[in-house]
Amino acid sequence: MYIYLSNGFYFGFVSNGFLYSRDGVCLGWIEGVYVWDMEGKFRGNVVEITGKADSKYILRKRFGLPPISRPPKGSMDPITPITPPSNIKPIDLQVDVIDAFTQ
Repeated sequence: MYIYLSNGFYFGFVSNGFLYSRDGVCLGWIEGVYVWDMEGKFRGNVVEITGKADSKYILRKRFGLPPISRPPKGSMDPITPITPPSNIKPIDLQVDVIDAFTQ
């Protein structure tokens, strides 16, 4: 699964339940639609925008209360990055929603 930022730039990918940057550095893990960083801090939800096949985003409400943190996973070795796909058309976000890994 490819992950994009709301500006349409390719951000990274998911492999075996872990989120990796475009460079293959492990940033966190996914449980259902919830995304956690490697320290166990909630980062946002995986969201699929209608009409964007295989294009997913990790978004977070600015003013929402996050779930309770999880135990850290520890460090993971980087993996070989996948060939990055092209950037895509930007999406419009609601005022109270942000890209989870840009803040």
